[in-house]
Amino acid sequence: MDTQKLLHLLAVVEHGTFSEAARAVHLTQPALSRSIRALEDELKAQLFDRGARRARLTVFGELVAERARRIRLEERQLRRDLDLLRGGEEGSLAIGMAPAPAALLLTPFLAHMAQAHPRIRVRTETGATSALLEQLRSEAIDAIVGDAYVLRAADDIELETLGELSAGLVCRAGHPILRKRRLDIEAIRAYPVASTTLSAIIGRQLIELWGPEAAPDRLITLHCDNLDVLRSVALTTDTLLFGVLSITRQERAEGRMAEVPMPPDARRRGRYGIARMAARSLSPALESLYAFTRAQWKTVSAEPAGSATRR
Repeated sequence: MDTQKLLHLLAVVEHGTFSEAARAVHLTQPALSRSIRALEDELKAQLFDRGARRARLTVFGELVAERARRIRLEERQLRRDLDLLRGGEEGSLAIGMAPAPAALLLTPFLAHMAQAHPRIRVRTETGATSALLEQLRSEAIDAIVGDAYVLRAADDIELETLGELSAGLVCRAGHPILRKRRLDIEAIRAYPVASTTLSAIIGRQLIELWGPEAAPDRLITLHCDNLDVLRSVALTTDTLLFGVLSITRQERAEGRMAEVPMPPDARRRGRYGIARMAARSLSPALESLYAFTRAQWKTVSAEPAGSATRR
């Protein structure tokens, strides 16, 4: 079977029309149509519904497209692996990291790659795990370090659980809220509250703790998926930062930030994992990411004892 014809089929599926797909693969529309018809003749099955304004797969087409995506993924992986084997340390790696893992892992990982694998080209994306998952499926990135709650729900990826990170509320040292005898939702909402995109589970836990006013869409006034930015804002204003505690470990140890006492809740933890498409084999570059992440996670997930709680 000619894999080029399979790529033509995927182009039609992903661009929606034969005309747009033809432009994308640098063919005339009649030439692309002939390629699809030749594939249908070879497979003895109609792959697209005829007459629809936009290309719509038949049941046979859905099956062929699914297998074609796997073939394309393996072909790209083969090329990457061959590049690495030819040069020893050549090739590329594109990774996505959710806000908390990015704040904890991204700088040391890039430093590690620069020192240990200087000829591998590394590209990074940061953002909400749900958005990164779409990039993974479209093959824009090779792997994700992100929210295990979100990743676990996807049945087309291979997930390796990394562990948990305690979450809480943090502020600058000397913040007025630290003098409060009783912490309630009114006391918190008296100040700006900053956070990244929160999972639905964490959102439900906040509502259970403080009621409907603690729903993320009501509570969070400063939303940003760059935790380094939010940490700087919390250090220089009265903004309260809600998120994993590990990202402010150094500032709290130095006395520049403090954890705001909250009622203890063993469930108030983020769960994270590293994932790739289920059909994807581990290249040497991906092996480096996995090995580094496993080793580094033990350090970043260790929250010193004695974190603040309110009984």
